Amino acid sequence: MLEDDVKDLAAGDTEVNVAESSKLAGGNVRASDHDRATVIAELRTHCVEGRIAIDELELRIARAMSSDTIHDLAEMVADLPKVSVLDEQPHRGPLRIGPPGIRPFTQRLVVPAAVERTRTIALDTIAPGLNAFGYALEHQSPTELQFERSTRSGGLLGLLTQPKKERIVISFESKRPGETTMIIYGRAPRSIRKKFATLTFR
Repeated sequence: MLEDDVKDLAAGDTEVNVAESSKLAGGNVRASDHDRATVIAELRTHCVEGRIAIDELELRIARAMSSDTIHDLAEMVADLPKVSVLDEQPHRGPLRIGPPGIRPFTQRLVVPAAVERTRTIALDTIAPGLNAFGYALEHQSPTELQFERSTRSGGLLGLLTQPKKERIVISFESKRPGETTMIIYGRAPRSIRKKFATLTFR
């Protein structure tokens, strides 16, 4: 459920360098699980920022997960600019939520349930909370839920400019039978990031 208690969300920005020429020169160097996770995190960032659609994201993630070499992974992001993504390594100690403002975030949570059940739980518990903040469910698949809302700047400038899209994506990955990793990522104000930082399932 979404709780209101404050816990800090810590995640230092990490530059994704897999697609750099030095990596590409590695040719058939075998890719590690960390290499695959790094590229997948970058792809999710590009989806949040609107460079690739959710359908294309799912295809690229599937290809990245089955990639054997650094060169194969680099091809997944070769047509995209380098971006900074949140480090998804496990954190020890307090979590930092981050400063005020609309900022990117990533939250991982292991749920002791199969993907289909975890997705149902997310629809029953997370979706209503996001709806209350003005987010609507714009796209869904067996492994993804995508929520969006439109916001405008205040004052006259806000009336003259196009509304901005804020997107939050919930992804479900099965690691082993009866266990699902739920990855929540996007751009959101601090109040929403705080909700996700204290998200628990019981």
